[in-house]
Amino acid sequence: MRTCVQLDEDVLIDFSMDTYAQTLFRNLDLSVISHLLVTHSHEDHFFPATLTSILPPWAFYDRKRSLDVYGNEKIIQKVVEAIENLGEDHGKTEEYLKLHQLRYYQGFSLGKYYVMPLPANHDKKENCMIYIIRDQEKTLLYGHDSSMFCRETWQKLKDYRFDCVVLDCTMVEETGVYAGHMGLPDNIRVRDRMLAEGMATEETKFVLTHFVHRFNPLHERITPIFAEKGFLAAYDGMDVEF
Repeated sequence: MRTCVQLDEDVLIDFSMDTYAQTLFRNLDLSVISHLLVTHSHEDHFFPATLTSILPPWAFYDRKRSLDVYGNEKIIQKVVEAIENLGEDHGKTEEYLKLHQLRYYQGFSLGKYYVMPLPANHDKKENCMIYIIRDQEKTLLYGHDSSMFCRETWQKLKDYRFDCVVLDCTMVEETGVYAGHMGLPDNIRVRDRMLAEGMATEETKFVLTHFVHRFNPLHERITPIFAEKGFLAAYDGMDVEF
């Protein structure tokens, strides 16, 4: 299924058109989610037509808080358009959906986490983002969609040591087929640099995801290939502890 990650209890990263299917697959309760962090506006990561189902009369529950949505200007625009397409006034829906426009390098608090948005090297038509997310104990790099990180992003990453790194592996074992994405050869370069420059250790978990079907990403096939290079292959319903 398409991209979506739940971080602990109340944070969701991305909201694709498969999010509802994922809740059925894993028996998840979206009503516990307080914060939605979106990387960019492509439909495999963000599908606002389903997100607006949180508004009455479509949703029926005693939720006492709004859902805070964080993303670039295109994310905000798409949510407002989806609300208006329902005939609703965005200004009257903030008790259900609160929108927060993010900018590169401007960190902010999100519940118990501190989040730093950084430039992704993905789609030049919008400010696509990857995220550093940390609490008092652990630090995560949520690093997709993106091809090789730009110089400014690398400079900021050097300020952190990561416990878990999630990377784009769209092209599986290949590279150079799709602009704005990585494959295993690129992932190896990222991991090697992070280890060499102190951004990661041998205990850091590197997780690869976002596989395109044409590259035959069968889990039983790619798992040993990735493991040999120090990576975990993601799959639907995967739990990662770090």
